[in-house]
Amino acid sequence: MGMLELFVDSAVRSATATAKLLSGRRGPAGAEPGGSLPGGHRHIKAVRIEAGSESYLNIHDPHRSLWRTVEWRLLEPLCRELPAPIVDLGCGDGVFGALVRGQIDHGIEGDADALEHCDRTVYAKLSHADIREPLPVPDGSVASIFSNSTLEHVVPVEKALASAARALRPAGQLVFTVPTDGLSRAFRSRYGDRFSERLNGIFGHHNLWPWRPWEKRLRAAGFVDVRMRGYLTDEAAIWFASRHLAPWPQLSRRAREWVWKHDLPHLLRLARASMATPAEAETTCVLIEAAKSAS
Repeated sequence: MGMLELFVDSAVRSATATAKLLSGRRGPAGAEPGGSLPGGHRHIKAVRIEAGSESYLNIHDPHRSLWRTVEWRLLEPLCRELPAPIVDLGCGDGVFGALVRGQIDHGIEGDADALEHCDRTVYAKLSHADIREPLPVPDGSVASIFSNSTLEHVVPVEKALASAARALRPAGQLVFTVPTDGLSRAFRSRYGDRFSERLNGIFGHHNLWPWRPWEKRLRAAGFVDVRMRGYLTDEAAIWFASRHLAPWPQLSRRAREWVWKHDLPHLLRLARASMATPAEAETTCVLIEAAKSAS
């Protein structure tokens, strides 16, 4: 089935590219026909929806909503309990931060355009800054930092971890989520190496590592009490990847209501399974909690 999906996708992409060439139209620089640029899904409203005894996020398309729903369910109870002052590191447009924490002292983001969309009733202060450099807060002044799906994009990530440690008080808390090498494993298992590399390249994923390298880097930056739990099962990641292949992007643009009706049962089932599966070998992302050394 995976090879058939890739064949159909290749055929549709080729036809789309030919039609654009004949019409004189071009796609965005750096993007493949029908593809997306890294960061291309910002500024999309997230709506919390109750579905019987479950809740999920509606973020444009079901496959993106699945990923963010799982992260929201994991992070919301943790972030609500984090002591202030608190930093949202790599806050983007602030949509996700507002969902997991009602009031946030600092939002820090490297994309100035994204910051323009942040809700200033949620964030007391917003700063445009390179998170690999000392953060725009006094050293040792914040009690906690959280970050969602940001550090996998940062090279070298060691500098960002050092900046977070510098900003935190002794025993301050760092909570973040990142995809792991399990994501590539899942993509490859169904669609092969080339597709995995292409999709991770579109998303700007760099630091796709097992859990142990993350722990080593955190300890080197001065963090202790490192705890990890996996999320987003291989099956969920494969389903997410499938929605980037034809005909799903085309259907999403032309028949969004039908796609949501068709995909919602899959979203809810896969979110439920992803919440119940914490083992590294069975998951493609990791939630990490660590504390800065008290000494």
